Amino acid sequence: MNLSLLQLIDSSFPTGAFSHSFGLETALQEGDVVNGDGLAKWIEAYITGSVAPVDGAGVYWAYQYADGLINEGGEAGEAEQKLTALDQLLTLGRLAREAREAGIKIGRRYLHTVEKLYPASGLSSYSNWIRSGVCYGNPSIVHGWICAYLHETPQSTVLSYLYSSANMIVQNAMRAMAVGQTEGQKVLRSLLPMLERQADLLLEHPPSPDLLSVRTIRQEIAAMRHETLYSRLFMS
Repeated sequence: MNLSLLQLIDSSFPTGAFSHSFGLETALQEGDVVNGDGLAKWIEAYITGSVAPVDGAGVYWAYQYADGLINEGGEAGEAEQKLTALDQLLTLGRLAREAREAGIKIGRRYLHTVEKLYPASGLSSYSNWIRSGVCYGNPSIVHGWICAYLHETPQSTVLSYLYSSANMIVQNAMRAMAVGQTEGQKVLRSLLPMLERQADLLLEHPPSPDLLSVRTIRQEIAAMRHETLYSRLFMS
């Protein structure tokens, strides 16, 4: 894993993810998560039931498609067809409207910044597909694409995405609940073995793009209920 990738997954990288809790804020207000242990369980369920089987798989396939286009001289038309179909599956497969809109906002912001940093990456094509209305914009595709351009391995590509997703929730939890910085880092440290296992499982048995599915129904419902909370710190 090179320093370029570390920059992309740093919590200070401007994707706008700090504005979204993906249902955690609902769980906090309703008392389902009240401490560090509860937070760790929530994030583990979020990663294993949603991020890894959907977004992580999206990262894997985006990497494969973009790698074939960038590094192996694949057919541009075929790559565009696969990537646009993947974008639509990842976006429209989200049940909660707020989570769906959050993915689009984060994806487009991630894309905007990465394009500026790596103008030769070819991600301008993705921007054009979004402007033309055939794509929505998704962070999984941006991450897989830029990692292929940076010649990262599939392992580091998927693992870095899972890590940044878990770290995002930890950082946001520290703003929303009585979890200090040390406790937050303890939670994140406890999740590292799980993140590695999920990355290994995904690489060993990558799900077909048309079979991506969320298994965390309770968290999806929490994301749906977020818009009706009495007070909100986050957008989703």
